[in-house]
Amino acid sequence: MSTRSEECSNIISVLACVLQQLCLRNDRIQTTNRNISKFHALRPPQISIKDYLARIARYAQCSKECFVLALVYIDRIIQTNHSFIVNSLNIHRLIITSVMLAAKFFDDQYFNNDYYGKVGGVPCHEMNSLEVEFLFMNNFTLFVTSETYDQYFTELCSHVQSSACGCTCKGDAAAAAAAPGLAAGYDPAAAVGVPIQAGQAMTDGVAQATGYQS
Repeated sequence: MSTRSEECSNIISVLACVLQQLCLRNDRIQTTNRNISKFHALRPPQISIKDYLARIARYAQCSKECFVLALVYIDRIIQTNHSFIVNSLNIHRLIITSVMLAAKFFDDQYFNNDYYGKVGGVPCHEMNSLEVEFLFMNNFTLFVTSETYDQYFTELCSHVQSSACGCTCKGDAAAAAAAPGLAAGYDPAAAVGVPIQAGQAMTDGVAQATGYQS
């Protein structure tokens, strides 16, 4: 039976592949002032999407369901904000903000914004601002039905069947699909979380530089 960390690693690998391919397509589109948002960095961060997701999973200790919910939230932004283009300049901030909000919505316990900022390499005041911006762009809708969750999880697992990315996500997708409870474990009715005190949250590793700078 897969462990929690193995299940997280599998879903992260597939999610990273999906987001990376999205960014590669959209990076060809010229960015204009109309497209720029609070999520845009001056240059793409040096840390890869996969390593960034793995860092979040390691230090934020959120449930594996949060990464599927993060994809749902990002896709909602794309669908409702037609001028907004997800690319290499904004994907990292979108990821840390979406995972943070997913943890606040779904997990039993979650950390404060300052801690998530340290995990993602974003100052606390900016993390606060990104959270508000993300909520507005999502129309303050964080609830995800079981049917929608299952749809996105299934699409994640089936995405790589037609993908020619050449990475390891195909095997990871198969492992994620076979993991008991990863899809069935999502219960929106159980989404009641409480914050974890900052003192409980801090670890030495999290305070180190992430390599993600604006």
